[in-house]
Amino acid sequence: MEKTKKTAEIFSSFMFVKLQPEFRRLISNEKITAKQEFENMVGSAQEKLFLRTYMVSGLRSDSDILFWRMSDDLPYLQEVCARTFSSGAGRYFIPSYTYLGVYQVQDAGLPKKDLDFGFLPKDTFGRFRYLLFHPVVKTHAWYELSDEERAKLMADRTQVLSRYRDIQENFFMSYGLDEPDMIVAREARALDDLTAATQELRQQRIKSYTCGDKPVFLCLGRDLREIMDAIS
Repeated sequence: MEKTKKTAEIFSSFMFVKLQPEFRRLISNEKITAKQEFENMVGSAQEKLFLRTYMVSGLRSDSDILFWRMSDDLPYLQEVCARTFSSGAGRYFIPSYTYLGVYQVQDAGLPKKDLDFGFLPKDTFGRFRYLLFHPVVKTHAWYELSDEERAKLMADRTQVLSRYRDIQENFFMSYGLDEPDMIVAREARALDDLTAATQELRQQRIKSYTCGDKPVFLCLGRDLREIMDAIS
C-alpha cells in the first residue's frame, strides 16, 4: 500500500504598514536611534521564522513597507507581528492592510537539510525581487466545480507560468481565517516577465470564477535598513 504523505500547515502573515509623517520631523539622531531599535527588534525574531521585507512606498499612497512573515506556530507569529508597533520607529507605523493565509506542505516528512527553520521547504518563497500580491475571493460557482474541473483550470494556469523564466507563484488559503478565500503571491526575477505573465493569466478561463481580487500590490524586495533610510 502506498504511504500517504503527511501534510503540514504554515501560517503566513502579509502586513502592509505606513510610516507616519511625524517620524520624518524628528531630528537626525532621534531617527537613527529609533530605526536601529526597530531593526534590532525585527532581527531578534528572524532565527525562528521566515521574513522578507519589501518597499511599497512610491508605488502606492497607502503603504510604505510589506513585512512577509511565516511560521508553523500561529501564536508566535501573532506575537512577533504585534511587536512591529512596540519599539523604535515601529511606534510611528500604522497598519494599512493585513492578510493571513495558510500554505500546506504536501510532504511534511522532508529531511531537515531541505528545510529552513525546521518547517519551510527551501527555495519555495522569497526567491526573487519583484512580488505581485493580491487577495482573491472566488465565486460560488468555483466551489460547485468537481475536483477534476478545478485541477484542470489550475493546470492551465500553471502552463502559462511555465513559459516564463524565473517566476514562482504560491497560494495561501484564507477561507475561514480571513476575509479573502485565498492570497496569491507571484514572484519574478524580471519585471517584464511578471507583467507579461500576469496579463496572460487575466485572459484564462479560471478568471471567470473570481469575483474579487483587489487591492493589488507591486512590491520590491529590499533590506529593511535600506527601506527605512529611503522612506525616512
